[in-house]
Amino acid sequence: MPSILTCTTDAQPCPPEAQSWVAIEELLAPADLGVTPAAIFEVWGWGFAVVILFWFFGYCTGIVVDAVRKA
Repeated sequence: MPSILTCTTDAQPCPPEAQSWVAIEELLAPADLGVTPAAIFEVWGWGFAVVILFWFFGYCTGIVVDAVRKA
């Protein structure tokens, strides 16, 4: 299990008594960062909607261009 050295105070340079080893899993826990199933679904939904929106804009633009070329 990889660990990183962190400082528990805002002092620069960090005093040796304030240094501690912390597991990466504790610092990067998805639940602590706000990554929940609801958040993932919301981001996926927004991404899907943006792709469909731009597809629709392209489709409508294509219809208009074809209509202008035929006229």
